[in-house]
Amino acid sequence: MWFGVRQNSKVEVDFDGPMTLPWGKDERGRFCRLLHMRGAPVDLAGRGGVVAFFHRGARPGWIFVGATEDIAGLILDARDDPEFLEFEGSGGVYVTWALVKPAFRAGVVAHLRTVLKPKILSSALDGRAAYEVAPIPVHPPA
Repeated sequence: MWFGVRQNSKVEVDFDGPMTLPWGKDERGRFCRLLHMRGAPVDLAGRGGVVAFFHRGARPGWIFVGATEDIAGLILDARDDPEFLEFEGSGGVYVTWALVKPAFRAGVVAHLRTVLKPKILSSALDGRAAYEVAPIPVHPPA
């Protein structure tokens, strides 16, 4: 298993087809609206993984997909990022995340960026990483 809660668990990659990641949601099982969150979930502070932002509205779409060593920190920084906030008028900005081990993050992001086609490909939030690695197939957030 290459994702999950225990960061020090054994790394295994043996699967056929895309993996399903446990995408983060609120206590009601819904994706979190960025500006309605009271901070970031406490259990994500200092935890790394993949983060995806999207907007709803008449033409919903993906805003950004990136990797980070601190999911909570990235979410908090996004709340103040004008590039993200300009999508708030398009049905609201939403966020989800998945804990992914460091060795697999770039590949997961590379795959999701190909599939989801986010509008922002370069952001200071993830250090403007390029993610030019072999994609690792995962199911997108649903």
